[in-house]
Amino acid sequence: MKIELTKEEALVLSDWLHKHSGKAEYFDDIAEQHVLWRIEAQLDKELVEPFFEDDSGVLAQAREAVKKSY
Repeated sequence: MKIELTKEEALVLSDWLHKHSGKAEYFDDIAEQHVLWRIEAQLDKELVEPFFEDDSGVLAQAREAVKKSY
């Protein structure tokens, strides 16, 4: 299966995953957490922006772009 995201969508998803993927209360089964960790790892390989010292501006722009596109 292939899922396509824009760069902005990937940044927003990556941020959400980083905030929530370590919280067991969000999952009914560990398999769900493992799948999200895999997605998170794939995003980490593709995106450099989350590793910028001040990525809040980049993330804010990405969120705005996503909102405008829907």
